[in-house]
Amino acid sequence: MDKQVELKEVMTEGVIAIEKDKNVIEASNLLREEEIRGLVVVDNGDAVGVVVCRDIVYQVVSEGENPAETTVGDIMSTDLIVAEEDEYLDDVAMAMSKNDVSRVPVVRGDMLVGIVTQSDILRAWPGFAEIMSEDIEMEAEASPRERTQSGVCDECDNYSENLVEVEGRHLCEECK
Repeated sequence: MDKQVELKEVMTEGVIAIEKDKNVIEASNLLREEEIRGLVVVDNGDAVGVVVCRDIVYQVVSEGENPAETTVGDIMSTDLIVAEEDEYLDDVAMAMSKNDVSRVPVVRGDMLVGIVTQSDILRAWPGFAEIMSEDIEMEAEASPRERTQSGVCDECDNYSENLVEVEGRHLCEECK
């Protein structure tokens, strides 16, 4: 990025929050009504976690839990990253990537004033997607290449430049 962008320039102002003792049905209805994918979870006005659609699907629906009896507090992510509104977008974006979070509540002092999502970052900083894909490639574990050699295949007796050892035998591509 050429210019340092502060979060307050790109964040979504106002936060849709839900109390941690509300049930998953209430959370699902709020997500649908607001047409959003995540909620900040609060306890007595303090942000204590985040719940996203994926949490509901993976931890409630796929586990056969009763959404009327499961609270938001039971399924929320508590590894919460919170940012000040005057922090720089690139710093927060990198922290989000490193910690695998998709949204960060934004505060002004002790007051919750907004939220920054991956979508907000991509709108403000299109090059971020390219940086993240490069980061993912660099962190990806390299898969070992098969060792090949030249010779005669132990199965078909044909010569090959690409014999691979399989269970102690040297085999060509066709016999492998």
